[in-house]
Amino acid sequence: MNEQRLAETVRIFKVLSNESRIRILYFLENNEADVTTIVDGLGINQPQVSHQLAMLYRYQLVSRRRVGRHVFYVLDDPHVLTVVDATLAHVSHEIAHRPVKM
Repeated sequence: MNEQRLAETVRIFKVLSNESRIRILYFLENNEADVTTIVDGLGINQPQVSHQLAMLYRYQLVSRRRVGRHVFYVLDDPHVLTVVDATLAHVSHEIAHRPVKM
């Protein structure tokens, strides 16, 4: 296993360990949105949304484009939601005390 890739994977998991960031990623799954739209859609305050978007952008999980004074964000790599979906499926099995079927 490549140590550099492992270290980056751990950093990504740390980024994904925040509920607001996960909610933002799912919000952006099929939408390009500015901060105001995300705030209105998720009910998270503006400073927190801006902070979480900066973190997601730093780790290349979202990309952004500027149109005048507005900055629009979009999910940069949909694969990250596959990881979250797999984790959610695992949690569902654990909560129900059901074995995972392969």
